[in-house]
Amino acid sequence: MRVLVVIASLLGTLAAPGAAAQGPADAASAPPTHRPLRDNRPATGPQPAPPEKFAGIAGAPAYTVVPRTPALALYPCSQCHKLLPLNPQPRQLDAAPHNAALRHGGGRFWCLDCHTAKDRDQLHAIDGTPVGFDQSDRLCGQCHGPRQRDWAFGGHGKRVGRWQGERRIYACTHCHDPHQPQLAPRAPAPPPPVRAGLQPTPTVHSTPTKPWQRQEGKPHE
Repeated sequence: MRVLVVIASLLGTLAAPGAAAQGPADAASAPPTHRPLRDNRPATGPQPAPPEKFAGIAGAPAYTVVPRTPALALYPCSQCHKLLPLNPQPRQLDAAPHNAALRHGGGRFWCLDCHTAKDRDQLHAIDGTPVGFDQSDRLCGQCHGPRQRDWAFGGHGKRVGRWQGERRIYACTHCHDPHQPQLAPRAPAPPPPVRAGLQPTPTVHSTPTKPWQRQEGKPHE
């Protein structure tokens, strides 16, 4: 018994002066010694700004886009869709008369992401702004900004007519199918034929003379 009393007294001296022993309940109610990282986020974040309207590529030469709608066999789209009920549910289009394979964006897009639901003769931007089929480059530039910049400056795409004067360029959808924009591999065109009777120009190798070796009135080699 005397040994137990001595051990108890020693344990009491090791405890902090004036501090009582804490049990499990007291430890749970004690204030935390640190703050979790998720609580260090700012109280208020930046306020979202309204989307800016597309005003063209800064510094690009002036251009006009060749209209696309005259080449669309099924345009206007409303000639058929005005007779069909609106079904916004994404699904496989098995009986559609146009290309039903939507391989744009790895399956992340649906028709109504670009086409206006209530007016099928119009497209729409991300913010809902109506965009005509002849201005489809504005839709493409929302995701493909660097390509749109190269297209506006003339490094991508095709120009119609001369290289001088008014710039008339094809839109993105003239070359790329909007439902499957990746171009299929193509074999290069064969080289032009050599005209009969032409002989290759012989290559002449001449040794240049030093300035002090040239004579007056003698043609230089």
